[in-house]
Amino acid sequence: MDNGSISLMEQERPALAIIRLALPMMLAMVAQMVYNMTDTFFIGQTGDPNMVAGISLAMPLFMVSQGVGNIFGVGASSYISRLLGARKGKDAKQTCSVAFWTTFGTGLLITAALFLFRTQFLRVSGASEITFPYADSYFSIINAFIPVSLLNITLSGQMRSEGATAKATQGMLIGIVLNVILDPLFILALDLGVAGAAWATVIGTIASVIYYCLHFVSPRTVLSIRPGDFKPSARLYAEILKIGIPAALSSIAMTICFVFRNRVAASYGDFVIAGSGINQRVGSISFMLIMALAMGYQPFAGFNYGAKKFDRLKAGFRITIIYSTLLSLFFTLIFAFWGRGIITLFIRDTATIDAGAKLLHATLWSLPFVGLQMTMMVTFQALGKSVLATIVTLGRDFLFYLPLLFIFNNLWQFNGYMYCQPVADGLTTCAALALSARLFKQLKELDKGKES
Repeated sequence: MDNGSISLMEQERPALAIIRLALPMMLAMVAQMVYNMTDTFFIGQTGDPNMVAGISLAMPLFMVSQGVGNIFGVGASSYISRLLGARKGKDAKQTCSVAFWTTFGTGLLITAALFLFRTQFLRVSGASEITFPYADSYFSIINAFIPVSLLNITLSGQMRSEGATAKATQGMLIGIVLNVILDPLFILALDLGVAGAAWATVIGTIASVIYYCLHFVSPRTVLSIRPGDFKPSARLYAEILKIGIPAALSSIAMTICFVFRNRVAASYGDFVIAGSGINQRVGSISFMLIMALAMGYQPFAGFNYGAKKFDRLKAGFRITIIYSTLLSLFFTLIFAFWGRGIITLFIRDTATIDAGAKLLHATLWSLPFVGLQMTMMVTFQALGKSVLATIVTLGRDFLFYLPLLFIFNNLWQFNGYMYCQPVADGLTTCAALALSARLFKQLKELDKGKES
């Protein structure tokens, strides 16, 4: 970590520090949104909703990747930020190397397992006889490069942990821009369809990982991915896993919810799966930007917690809540007025547009809660509060969403299917607020003890 990054997290006014840390991530997320929607957009231009449904059915694979990547992308980065705040640079370097090599080995195992069970995986996700060939084609290519996808998540998180959010953004942009360029070439010009979308994604991810690796073997960082620094220990893994596991379980829980959501959607027709897939892509615009803001705040929170500067931590928390809530309300208005028009950009099939627009408008009721929820979840992760992080991340999906999905769908059919998510988000936010109040009471007591 260079002196500029230390000064930013240690001395800069919290309101400005959060903005400077978050803006690169938010710009990267804007590009990531383009990247996420590019596959859907160009596949949609073929006019075949079954292709759109096919890549939507493969979405749980991305969530599995995100989940495993988060074990080390979130778990290691949280620990590294706290180590750097406590001026333990050697331990931070070893943590980075252990996370890198463990991520790569885990990715190889996941690829092998998913290849063995990919047919069952896609069938459970809701693939029909019509959509299965498209889903299988896309899934098989993406799965072959799971180790690279996991490293992409892990390395990006470790760069953010040392305050290098701008460099993390540059690496992300390299992959995104390459993917956006290759999508129309592979999908339309070369007529590769869903396979073209998969190859464009894979090539972009490889380019990002190469950029990150070059950074971590350069003198511009105090961290390392060199084999010589791979010195695993039970204590190190325990510190990574106590935050990484809740973060991973969140993505895995989302995967399970996504599978069941698709199965319920399939009962209303493949066009509803396609509409749901487009809604997920569009709705992710707001979610990803809010998450990027919270991710910018994460190294600030972890560093100042490690340095025992609790006043700065609390100030950063308050300003992040304000920023994220304003952003949530902004997107609520955008989707309320222009939601259907945004859906029509992706496909011209009327039934798919109707389903996607209805689902997007139901999503509006969730948005005001997202800023609060993300900020509190990231705070728990940054401070190493594994139990609190687990309660929020798993509670949202397992405690609230899944039961409500079946109850609401049984009672109100399609309307129940649409509105179970906003109700689950509201309940999760209430639980997170209660846990945050308790946490900050403990921080206040720690601050008093430090003064004594």
